[in-house]
Amino acid sequence: METSTEKRLFGNIITTFLGLTLLVMIVSLIGNLLGWQASFTRINSITGELEKSVIAISNLFSSTEIRAIIGNAMINFVTFAPLGSFIIALLGIGVAHKTEYLTVVSTIFGRRLSKFWLTFIIVLLAIISNFANDVGYVLLIPLSAILFLANNRNPLGGMIATFVGVSAGQGINFLFSSLSYGLTPYTEMAAGLTDDTYSIGSFNNVFFCIVGVIVLTFLITYITEKIVVPRLPKYKRDEEFVDEVVIARKERRGLVLATIGSIILTLLYIYLLIPGLPGSGLLLDSSGKTYIEMLLGSDSYFSSSIVFLISIKLLLAGILYGLGAKTIKGKNQVTNLIYSSLNNVGGMLVLIFIASQFLAIFKRSNLGTLITATLIDLIKDLNFTSIPLILLVLIFMGISNIFLSSSITKWAIASPIVVPLFMNANMTAEFAQAVFRVSESATNMLTPLLAYSVIFIGYLEMYNKNERPISFRDYYKMIWPYSLAIILLWIFILSTWYIIGLPIGFNVYPTV
Repeated sequence: METSTEKRLFGNIITTFLGLTLLVMIVSLIGNLLGWQASFTRINSITGELEKSVIAISNLFSSTEIRAIIGNAMINFVTFAPLGSFIIALLGIGVAHKTEYLTVVSTIFGRRLSKFWLTFIIVLLAIISNFANDVGYVLLIPLSAILFLANNRNPLGGMIATFVGVSAGQGINFLFSSLSYGLTPYTEMAAGLTDDTYSIGSFNNVFFCIVGVIVLTFLITYITEKIVVPRLPKYKRDEEFVDEVVIARKERRGLVLATIGSIILTLLYIYLLIPGLPGSGLLLDSSGKTYIEMLLGSDSYFSSSIVFLISIKLLLAGILYGLGAKTIKGKNQVTNLIYSSLNNVGGMLVLIFIASQFLAIFKRSNLGTLITATLIDLIKDLNFTSIPLILLVLIFMGISNIFLSSSITKWAIASPIVVPLFMNANMTAEFAQAVFRVSESATNMLTPLLAYSVIFIGYLEMYNKNERPISFRDYYKMIWPYSLAIILLWIFILSTWYIIGLPIGFNVYPTV
């Protein structure tokens, strides 16, 4: 970021969202007058049947839409996906940080590693965290800031690396994630349009994902250390940095108490994830047929509440450390620490409110679905094969991701076209899914429609020492080197994998 106070192209983030909202409404008016529409076929996830639909641009200036925009403003804010997770995460992290538990742990951990390997581990954890929904965005980003700051590094560097790791790693986790659980049924149903005996296993992309995670981690770490961090200004700490931290007896006592409490709570969580024992399995989806379905199903309390579970663990560890290390000295200090964890969220809530309206208004316009359907039709009409088809799907689905961020929604529309095209070109349905999964990797971080980008910007602002607030121009200056490098990386990996014919999963190859 620059320290100049000159007028920015995007200006203040809130002003930008207001401008984007007005722009979307104007485009919707023009598109409606010109009769913009597109037809597409999607798979019904319940029946497995193909459903044909026609999507048209909604005029957001019509009386019906204006009433809906005004009437749903509060609902849009309250149901904004990251809002609850953000508040809950701040409570746990805030207490653990204010009692100095996280600072001490970060110092002990960070001093044992070089700068490169510290960043590498942060990025790796960020990518892996995708198996647990929004944990990476709402928990790892602020934790990485604390880790960097405790080791005398600019916390913005840690947050940027973590955000890129989470957003770029979406869909390529070698652990079975909720996204894999959601995409695979659509892939299998789409494959059935060409071969009704086609069956897809749960870990159909596991080898590809393992390699992808490792290579992506090295790439993001390298860009962070060699390009992004050197451009960041020297961070002005609120307190003097002490190069050597001596862990005294009271700090050791606090760490022991926090560790014991964390272990006990972790064992309790594990017990609640084991089905069939007395009082166990409470966090699982009881309607699931397999353990994966029970763990990641729509009614799984583990999947939907993991941020809460981790925040409770941080809260407990912070309190126990504070009691042992005497950083909590009075009975009322615990509640004061909890209250003070939310001291600086007022501006963030305003940003979330404005952003939630923009996302809801854009969704009502149908622009995202129309652009996606148009690009998929173009893929079908071009009728490419082999590497040109792979690159076409990679690029077009990456572009559509900027306008329609829901992976499941996109794949429900794209799979009936993309999967048969791959199979008719002697490529497997599993490879088609792999190409789709990485197509989002380079553009997740670019779209303002990614709800968690708002959370990221909010966290950046919390650590921003510049008098001028962070703008979208600052944001994109940080992000673009990653996006460009990642898209080139996937072009190389996918082409090489296809040419060599390496397995992408257990007994699964790119070609038939």
